[in-house]
Parts: sequence; C-alpha cells; structure tokens
Amino acid sequence: MLQNKNKLCVHINHNIYFTELFDCLFICKIGGFHINSCELLLLLKKDAANMSSEYLTRITEKETEDTQSPYGSLQYNIQCLARYNRKNFFELKERDCTDLSEEIDIGKLEDFTFRISKYMDEYAPNQRDLKEYTRIISTYLTFIAKEPLHPLGMYVNEDQTIFENDGVYYCPAKSKNILEEMSLCKYCVCRAIS
Repeated sequence: MLQNKNKLCVHINHNIYFTELFDCLFICKIGGFHINSCELLLLLKKDAANMSSEYLTRITEKETEDTQSPYGSLQYNIQCLARYNRKNFFELKERDCTDLSEEIDIGKLEDFTFRISKYMDEYAPNQRDLKEYTRIISTYLTFIAKEPLHPLGMYVNEDQTIFENDGVYYCPAKSKNILEEMSLCKYCVCRAIS
C-alpha cells in the first residue's frame, strides 16, 4: 500500500486500485503491503461507486422483469444468484467500518482476484462490467461479510442446495468443486459435506 496526497494505491494482482483516504489508518509494514478489512471495504466501495450506472440499471431492470422459474432449474439458479449479488452489492455500498479491523492476507486476496479474473476471462470474455461487478461482490462476501459465494437455497445439483445450520454454511458441491484448478471454493465460508 502506498500513500500519496490523500490517495491510497494498492497493488493487487498486477492491477492498481485507487481510493480516497477516509478515516482508516493505512499501515505499510516492512516486507510487504498490508491491508485490513476496513481498508478493503473502502476500496470496494470506491470501485462500486465507479461502476457503470447503465450496467447497474440494466441488471436491476432485468431482475424486475424476470418471472419466478421452477425450483432447481438453471434459470432459477441464475435468478437466485442475480438477486443475491444485487442485494450484496447495495449492502456493501451502505456498510460502514464500525466492526472491521481484521488484517487481510494480501497473498490470499491476490490469488482470489486472479482466480476471478481467469474465470471471467474464460466464461464471460469481453464483459468488463460483469467481471468488475463479480469481483467486487465476491471479494466483499469472502473477506468482509464472510458469507457464501452463492445464496442459500441455490441448487448445486438436482436435489441439494446450499444451506445454513446453527450459523454454519454448507455446500454439497464444495468437496467436488474445490478440486478444480481455479476454484473459488477454497475461499468460500461454506463447509463441505462429507
């Protein structure tokens, strides 16, 4: 992290993110850059504020146009994920740093960002807004909110969904999907079901 005249520059995965310096104390320790959860939230809020308003309007309109699809169908999962992402995007824009001070492992953050970038480049090439939207939400869910990357109730196979029991999240597909080379399951708070 480098400070320069009320700007903060953080190098993550060979990208540079800038944000205004708010009320957080930015610390640079010998041996590398460090960032805490409050600082990361402020970076994500800045990135969210810079999202294309046309893109955000389009996803909001698309969500309101969609009719409820049959449970378990691919379209149901897409709608479920779209609603979850939209809710969390607007939640992060309103969230404050009151309870955030945990240090973020910059190596994990870089790897996480790299994995999202590779995935989006492969499955949604040339969709820059979607890639940025996904990166912002996924980073928020993983490092700030500590919630699943996919919504509760989303089907991961024909008859199993992501669920919560006594404050612990479970994903029936995690043990299989975590084996994939660029899987984000490694970072998701959901536990695998053995």
